[in-house]
Amino acid sequence: MRARSVHWLDHAHAVLSRRRRLFAAGWGDEGVLERVPTIARFSEPPRAAAVAWGRPRADGPVDVTDGSFAAALPGLPPCAGTAFVRRIAPRAPERGRRRPVYVALAASGDEGFAARTRLFRPLAAREGIEVILLENAMYGLRRPPGQRATAIRTVAEHLLMNLSTVEETRALVEHLAREGYERIGVVGFSMGGTSAALAAAVTARPLAVAVFGAGRSAVPVFTEGMLSVSVEFEALGGPAAARARLGVLFGAADLDRHPAPRRLDATVLVGGRRDGYVFAEQVEALHAHWRSSELRWLDTGHAGAVVYQAEALRRAAVDAMARLGA
Repeated sequence: MRARSVHWLDHAHAVLSRRRRLFAAGWGDEGVLERVPTIARFSEPPRAAAVAWGRPRADGPVDVTDGSFAAALPGLPPCAGTAFVRRIAPRAPERGRRRPVYVALAASGDEGFAARTRLFRPLAAREGIEVILLENAMYGLRRPPGQRATAIRTVAEHLLMNLSTVEETRALVEHLAREGYERIGVVGFSMGGTSAALAAAVTARPLAVAVFGAGRSAVPVFTEGMLSVSVEFEALGGPAAARARLGVLFGAADLDRHPAPRRLDATVLVGGRRDGYVFAEQVEALHAHWRSSELRWLDTGHAGAVVYQAEALRRAAVDAMARLGA
C-alpha cells in the first residue's frame, strides 16, 4: 500500500478489527465462485419483495415496524433464505403523495439494526423521510451456524452476501413502488455504500442515491486497504495469488461495468480525504464515471466519517432526496 495520509482512527479501527478474521476457511464453494460474473451482471429484472410487516411500535416521534420476505437470490444457505427488514417512519402521516423513503444498507461488520438506527433515525424523526434497514445475508439473524459474528468464513459466502444485498435492495425498491411510493432512494456507508451504488446502477427506476465511503471498485478494499489486514491470505494460497484472484472475483461487480444511475442530479457521493479503507482516488474514479453526480469531501477517514461527521452524511441523503422530487 503506497504512502497515504490516513486518519488515526482508521489505524486504530484496523488494529481492533484484526481479530475479525476474514476468509479463514478459504475460497469456499467453487460453484458459487464460477457463477459470480454471471450473477454480477444483474441482467434479470427484479421481482417485488412480498414483505410481511408486523405491528408498528412507537419510539418517540417515529414508528418502528419489523418485517421479512423471501430472499431474492437463489443459492443462499438455508439460514439466509429469509430477509429481515426494519422500517423507521415518522408518526405524522404525510398528506397527498406518500413520503420519501430510503433503503439503508449495512456496512462491513454492521450486524443487526442498532448502528444504522443511530445514523439514519434522524431522517425519519426530523426530516420526514422513512428509512428501511435491510439485514445482510450472513449477518445477524441470517448468520450461518458456526460463524463467529461477522467474520465471514469464505470468499464465496462474502460474495453471496454482497450479491444478495443488491438483489434484495432491487426487490425492496419494486415493493415500495408498487405500494405507491414515488420518491425512493438507496443509501449506505462503506460496504453498504458500494451495495447502494450498485443497486442504483442496475435499477431502471429513478432513485435518490447517497453513497458514503465507497469507490468505483471494491477490489482495493480487500487487497490494499486497511481491511486487508483482516484477510487470511495464507488460507487463500498466499498473498500474491490471493490478491490476484480476489481482484478478478470482486472486480466482476465494479461499477464501471454498469451504466450510471438514472438520476445523477439526485446522486451525492461523500468521501474522506484521509480514508485508509476506501482510497480517495477510488471515490474520484466513481465520480468520474458518474459525471453529473455531486462529490463532497470530508477531512476525515473511514471510521471518522460516522463518528464525527454523521450529520454531514445525513445532509447528503436529505439533499439527494430533495433533488429527486424537484
